[in-house]
Amino acid sequence: MKTLRNSTIGALALVLAACGVSPEERLDRAEQAYAEHRFNEARLDLGALLQEDEANPVVLELMARTQLQMGNGEAARATLDRLAATGQRPDDFNLLLAEAMVLQGEWESALAAGESVGSAEGLRIAALAHLGLGGAEAAAEAFARGAAASGNRSRLYADYARFEYQRGNAGRAVELARQAREADPEGLDALLASAQIAQFRGATGEALRFFERAHEAWPESRAALLGRIGVLGDSGRLAEARPLIEDATKRNPEDPDLRYLTARLAAEEGDWREVREILQADEDRDDARQQLLYSRALVELDLPELALPRLTALSRQAPASAEARRLLARAQLATGNAAAAYDTIRPLANSAQGTPRDLALFAEAARAAGRTDDIGAALASAPPEERVANLLAQADGHLRNGRWRAAIAAYEDLRGWTGDSNAMVLNNLAYAKSRVGEAEEALEIAQRALQLAPDQPNIMDTAGWLMVQTGTDRARGIELLERAARLAPDNSTIAEHLAAARSG
Repeated sequence: MKTLRNSTIGALALVLAACGVSPEERLDRAEQAYAEHRFNEARLDLGALLQEDEANPVVLELMARTQLQMGNGEAARATLDRLAATGQRPDDFNLLLAEAMVLQGEWESALAAGESVGSAEGLRIAALAHLGLGGAEAAAEAFARGAAASGNRSRLYADYARFEYQRGNAGRAVELARQAREADPEGLDALLASAQIAQFRGATGEALRFFERAHEAWPESRAALLGRIGVLGDSGRLAEARPLIEDATKRNPEDPDLRYLTARLAAEEGDWREVREILQADEDRDDARQQLLYSRALVELDLPELALPRLTALSRQAPASAEARRLLARAQLATGNAAAAYDTIRPLANSAQGTPRDLALFAEAARAAGRTDDIGAALASAPPEERVANLLAQADGHLRNGRWRAAIAAYEDLRGWTGDSNAMVLNNLAYAKSRVGEAEEALEIAQRALQLAPDQPNIMDTAGWLMVQTGTDRARGIELLERAARLAPDNSTIAEHLAAARSG
C-alpha cells in the first residue's frame, strides 16, 4: 500500500498540519493500529484523512480493509466503490468485494465473485454463499476445492471446521481447526473456530485457552471477548469474568449481551431485583438465555404471573429444557394452577434426569392437585439408583471438563439422594467449590469426606490442601498431604500440593 503514498499524501499536509499531526504520521498511526488489530482507532484516523481528501486511494483501501475486519459489509462496499472510481485497485480488490457481499448477505453476487477469484480465499467465500443459499452439498464441494487451491487457507479451514462439526464430523472438524492454526497461528478465525469446537466437545479448559489467545491478539473481537467470558462463567470463575464484563460494559453500555452477562453476575449473588432491573431494557429480546434468566428473577421476586407467559413460550420452544420446565411449574403452583404444574413437572419427575428438587416440586403439585397416589409411581418409573447413576455421570463429566458450577449443582443434587454418606461425592463437591473460590465451605465438606474415608489418598489431598490454602490448620494439612503422597507416590497432583505446602 505504501507505493502510492508519496503522490497522494502531499495534498493533505497543509490542511492537517494545524492539528499537530501530519498526514504522514496519521496514516502511519492508522497502519500501526490496523496491524495490531485496533480497528476502531484505525478507522478514526482514516476517517479524518478522508474528510480532507475523499479520493485518496491508499486511505480508501485501508479503510475498506478496516471496515471488513469490523464486519461492516455495507460501509466496506461503499468504500470499495469509491476506491474503484479512483482507478487504482489493489490486486485482491475482487476478493475484498466478495467479502463485503457475503457480509451483506448478497449470496448470488458473492458466489460469482468468489468463484471468479478461484483461490482458497475466494472459494471460502463461495462456500459461505452456498450455505447462505441453502446448498450444503455445494458448500462442501467448494470447501474441498478451496482446501486444494492456492492462497492462504487459514480462514477457509476455520469455516470448513465449523461446517464439518455442524454436520456431525467432530474428528474432521478438530483436524481442520488444527490446520487453520498451522496456517495462521494467531488468526482470529482459526482461534475462534478452535475455541468453539472445543467448547461444543465439552473441553472447557482448551476452549478457554483459545478464547484467551484470540482476545489478547484481537482485543476488539466481540466474539473472542464474549466467548472468554462465557467459558469463565460456565466454569464458575466469576472473579476472573467480572473485570472483563465491567470493562466491556463501560465501553459498550448498550450491548444487550453484556447486559445479560452483568445480570448473570447479579444472579450468582442472589440479587434478583438487580437482575430484573438490568434485563428490563431487553425484556422483549428474542434470546432464550436472557428470557430464562429474566423469568427466574420474576419468580424469585414473587411475580409469577408476569413470568408465566414467557415461561410458557420458552417451554413450547424448547420442551427438553429442564430449567424452563421447573420454573414454569413453580410459577403455575404460585398462581394456584396446581393441575397445570402437575402436568408440567411430571415428565421430568418421571425420568432419570429428575433431581430430588424435581420430585419435591412434583409431590407438592400432586398433593395440591389431589393426585397424591401418583407420587410413588414417579419413584417407581425411575428408581433412585438409576437417577443417581445418571447424575453421577453428569457430575463427573462436568468435573473433568472444568465446568465447576454445573458440577457443583450436580453433586448437590446427588447429596439429595445419598445424603452425606458418599465420600467421593463429598470430595468432588469440595474440589469443585474450591475452584470457584468457596474455600471455607469446600473445607467443611472435605472434612466430612475425610471422616468417611480417612485413608483414601485423593480425599486426604483435597482436605489437606484446603487446610493449607485457607490457613485453617497448616500443620495438619501438610501431615495429610504427606500421608497421601506415601499412599499414592505416582500421583503428580498430590506431589505438587505437598511441595507447594512445604515451600509456602
